[in-house]
Amino acid sequence: MSGDRFAGNKYGMVFSIDIMMALIIITVILGVSADAMDIVGSKMEDYSYGNSLERIAQAGADMLVKTPGNPENWEKFPDVNGVTPGLSDLEINKKTHSNVISMVKIKRLEENYDKLINGNVIPSHCKSTLVIYPVDQSLEPINVKDIGENDSSSEVFVENRTVLCNYLNTTEMVFINARDQSLLSSQNQFGDECPHGEGTGSQSHEKVDYKNREAGWVCYPLRVTDGMLNSTDFYLITDPASIEDPVAMWMIDRPENRTEYTQLFQNKPILLNGMIEGIMGNNSTAVLWLHVYSSGNPDKAFNTHLAAFPKGTPPENVKVQYLTPQPCYFVFKVWV
Repeated sequence: MSGDRFAGNKYGMVFSIDIMMALIIITVILGVSADAMDIVGSKMEDYSYGNSLERIAQAGADMLVKTPGNPENWEKFPDVNGVTPGLSDLEINKKTHSNVISMVKIKRLEENYDKLINGNVIPSHCKSTLVIYPVDQSLEPINVKDIGENDSSSEVFVENRTVLCNYLNTTEMVFINARDQSLLSSQNQFGDECPHGEGTGSQSHEKVDYKNREAGWVCYPLRVTDGMLNSTDFYLITDPASIEDPVAMWMIDRPENRTEYTQLFQNKPILLNGMIEGIMGNNSTAVLWLHVYSSGNPDKAFNTHLAAFPKGTPPENVKVQYLTPQPCYFVFKVWV
């Protein structure tokens, strides 16, 4: 009897140990599975978070680059409450179908960056920077919002777009493209002939003839108002800046007050406001004429620009590159 009882106890102990081992194994498996599920869940959450942040960066860059904002002329508003910003230069893009962003809008965005971006372009809990780098490295980057690298965030999404930017909001009043003589037009924008006329006489302005290497003039009109004089710096610029034509010279006058006073180019931009103001006199609007004389030697030909820059533009920023929209990299960074 005692042997049977011992055998029964033995089998009971073995059975209990088996159950305990099974429970331990099941517990370990469940623990490992839970850890695995946590890891998978964490990775899925990270993936979803990353995708969401990437979409935020992409949508924000699209809004800024591809739309003019709402309202379209928001940059003119003294108060930007309720404004959704966009940087597309609607006026230029309607004419050229180019991807040009407006420097005026960029400046307004720079002044009110957090107020305009947070909650409008990206969610309020996100942070961002925006820097515009010109392809031409001789031009300065535009730091719309730049706070340096963010070391505390593991996820930073960057949208890099190639756009065109009218850096200084310049206007080209006259462009004489003598380096490509085929583009020298015989038609003037106001349908007038040079007030000095053509033909014989020391005061006549016979046209330059690069084909036959004959010296002469290229003359173009421009309309100027006193309002423009108050808000604009007018510069005469040559390309290249240092010209080799030994007889090159220029003059500005108007039909009502012609002059024979010519000046040499200075191999640097020439500020014209004082001269233009004197020629206009008491008139609020006047049509002036720019006359450029050259030798007719195509090997020494140069382009001439009479351009309007915003009032107070530093002389070092008066460059030919600023006269046309420049290609640049639009770098928009977003993180949490």
